[in-house]
Amino acid sequence: MKIFLIKNNMKLIDQIKPEVLQSLENGCKIQYSSSYRSIIASLSNVNRYRDLSINQVDTIITFLPNELHPNGRTDFYYGDYLLQKEYQS
Repeated sequence: MKIFLIKNNMKLIDQIKPEVLQSLENGCKIQYSSSYRSIIASLSNVNRYRDLSINQVDTIITFLPNELHPNGRTDFYYGDYLLQKEYQS
């Protein structure tokens, strides 16, 4: 099983690359505080990337710099652009 079902219900926010969280904090925490809080809440309330809605994923991508955007359909579908290596599909 993939890392024992993601370490027994580990939240998605714990699986996100640190540079992604840092980029969100630096890029939108002050200027777009409600969007930042919404993104963090979305990541904190689900266990897997697939549990996010399309709207939530779109909001995340909107506030990420271009270099952290998904690189193609597979990256978008599985969330590998956000996830640490050990949690990628």
